[in-house]
Amino acid sequence: MKVEVVDYDPNWLSLFEQEKLLLMKNSGSAIDKIHHIGSTSIVGLSAKPIIDIIIEAKSLASLDNLKVNFENLGYEVIGELMIF
Repeated sequence: MKVEVVDYDPNWLSLFEQEKLLLMKNSGSAIDKIHHIGSTSIVGLSAKPIIDIIIEAKSLASLDNLKVNFENLGYEVIGELMIF
């Protein structure tokens, strides 16, 4: 697999904020917090141009119930601690 690393893009933060709003809008009250993680979250760092996101939920069951919602938004759901 080929991995592309690009120069830091100051738009990554606003892209994350847009996705955060979309996720919150489509999750009801199941989500407590959403965090921008990974290399694109570090100002000035070159990175693979993929915005990594992690979600804190009130319960795993409530989050699991949203799997289809997230998939309909184009997300690949990988589950708790990347195990699904």
